[in-house]
Amino acid sequence: MSDTDSDSDGDLDGQPPIHPVPTMQGAFEESMAETMEEADDPDPPDRHSIADSVSRRKMLLEQEEYERTVAGRWKQKPGERFHPLWKLVAQISFGMHLLQQGMAKSDEEVIKILQTHVDEIDGFLERTTEDFDLAQGDINERIRYLRLPLEHGDVFDTMLNDRGFRVAIVEGNEKIEHIIDRTAAAMNDALKDVQKGLDATRELAKYLTRIDKNWDDRTEEHDSVYLAMIGNTEGWTRAFLTLQSKGNHLRKGLVQLGSIVGEMQRRAGNASRKNIVSWTSWENGLYLRLETER
Repeated sequence: MSDTDSDSDGDLDGQPPIHPVPTMQGAFEESMAETMEEADDPDPPDRHSIADSVSRRKMLLEQEEYERTVAGRWKQKPGERFHPLWKLVAQISFGMHLLQQGMAKSDEEVIKILQTHVDEIDGFLERTTEDFDLAQGDINERIRYLRLPLEHGDVFDTMLNDRGFRVAIVEGNEKIEHIIDRTAAAMNDALKDVQKGLDATRELAKYLTRIDKNWDDRTEEHDSVYLAMIGNTEGWTRAFLTLQSKGNHLRKGLVQLGSIVGEMQRRAGNASRKNIVSWTSWENGLYLRLETER
């Protein structure tokens, strides 16, 4: 919500408006500054990622270095202090404040901006859900595939006597360890984002409850916006909690996959050492025979 959308006192002296939720003041000011910077930029960056979940996962696994993003969309900016979700919710709560206080220059414009911010949070939840589900499916498939040889350990150990097979197993495990590391990094960052979003949404819900008691003269349009926003906060809260559950489930899958890879590495190492011992024994035996023949 830019400062052009309100008639609040803060605009008159060049100072940022006072946010109705004190814990969101800093995030609100930072978001306003970013809005002004983008307005002055003739070619502002497009923050809307068009990559689907498959493309996002491919980039995650194939990029040379892990790059922190929020739902594959927002990158950390130099000097940025507040999380994008906090800034979005700060804008939403300020927009509701303008409507409730009758300070908006244009109710229609404020409602339009509110809808844009709501769509952005919905988009975050949708993309993060897709990323978790795709990662979970990938990890589950790898667990099923790699568990099979360990269920037939004797056969697997016999196959490991072949050096070429051992090399293939070790190289394959290195790739899987990379997948585990990248997936874990993205998962941990996503769970941090989810917690930030959940905290911000709870602050918004408390604010909406508070203004309900002091908004007796709201119009039918305002009432519709208010009820819709209440529904949004309830839906977002459920979605954030679901994402936390998905993240914890994914973490367990990564641990399980890591254990399977570790067991395969252990067996490959044992087979390698046995073959070295066998080769050394053969060499020693040959040496003794040669000495005897002399």
